[in-house]
Amino acid sequence: MKTKNNQSNPLEDVLVKYLTGSASESEREQVLNWIHENPGHQKTLDELKSYYLLTKAIQKPSGFNKEEGWTRIQSRYYKARYIAEQEQKKKYRSNIILYTAMSSAAAVLIAFLLGYSAHKDSGIGPAVRAENEIIVPLGAKSHVTLTDGTRVWLNAGSRLKYSDGFFRDSREVYLEGEAFFDVKEDHKKMFVVKTSNLDIKVYGTQFNVKSYPEENIIQTTLVKGSVAIEAYTDKTHEKKSVFLKPNQTAIFYKSTPAVQNIKIPDTGDKQESIAETGEKIVIAPSVNPVPITSWKDSRWIIVSEELDELAIKLERRYNVKISFTDESLRKYKFSGTLKDETFEQVLQIIQLSAPITYQIEGNKVLFKEDPLYKKKYDKMISK
Repeated sequence: MKTKNNQSNPLEDVLVKYLTGSASESEREQVLNWIHENPGHQKTLDELKSYYLLTKAIQKPSGFNKEEGWTRIQSRYYKARYIAEQEQKKKYRSNIILYTAMSSAAAVLIAFLLGYSAHKDSGIGPAVRAENEIIVPLGAKSHVTLTDGTRVWLNAGSRLKYSDGFFRDSREVYLEGEAFFDVKEDHKKMFVVKTSNLDIKVYGTQFNVKSYPEENIIQTTLVKGSVAIEAYTDKTHEKKSVFLKPNQTAIFYKSTPAVQNIKIPDTGDKQESIAETGEKIVIAPSVNPVPITSWKDSRWIIVSEELDELAIKLERRYNVKISFTDESLRKYKFSGTLKDETFEQVLQIIQLSAPITYQIEGNKVLFKEDPLYKKKYDKMISK
């Protein structure tokens, strides 16, 4: 199978087409005859199949396009073969990854046991509750049901606080991190989510809030119903209210950015013009909320996400620290759907999808440029 300079040959083309389902009847017969020629050929086909299945993990949410993906699948196969030949490095990486996976599993188990003994309503998922505070560690997620029937999904590295008089006197919670709320409707008692810089007021609705203290933005995405966002202006120090409709996202900037630095999430849909409604709040009039809220589900949808921002989410999701040897690596974009992939599998997907390799030490990951495939990747993308 290996050819000089890793170049494709006709048989390799037929094998990949066979796996993608695009081979003709004569080509399928050619593959079957080739398998019967030598027992080792079946092993080669199995290897190619595993690489093909890995590429399917990063397919677009709308489905896998066989024609468009053909060149990329083939290129990933060659790269994977190259990686497999470096047995010593592969063995080292596997040992480190196993250690990291075991450490993460132990942390999740401890968190789950603590959460189970402290909060019987927390449901499936690791969570620690100290009186009226629910804490979700890095590398974990949690689903809780509050006493008023409101359901809350908490992302990694998040905490939710509420007073002793919750539901009896008011329905106020304080969020630090990210959460998806499915608020129980009650027109007599408004539900309020308080963050470091603004309040979100609702009666009954579904929405996502991301408010990590280390990030400059607080992002609110409405799925169903309506919400009012209240924030103080810089100049007058008066409260300003912004109302959202379903499929709208509001981004509040803790420190006002330059206009050219304003970012609106790319969810795969055509964006309407950005409407700036306040000194620090920007609204995307129409977004697809599914990719924004999919972090809580088994299928995590990623749409045109730069590795710089994706790395932050991976750090929280898997409790790791990621760094880059080259700043240009941060700009590579990734789209696709992940379903319960391990951290090892995610790293492999990144490595097979871009001219990037990685080095692991404990829970630290270093992304490096792969010069061997940089030129080939650039040519493939330009097609």
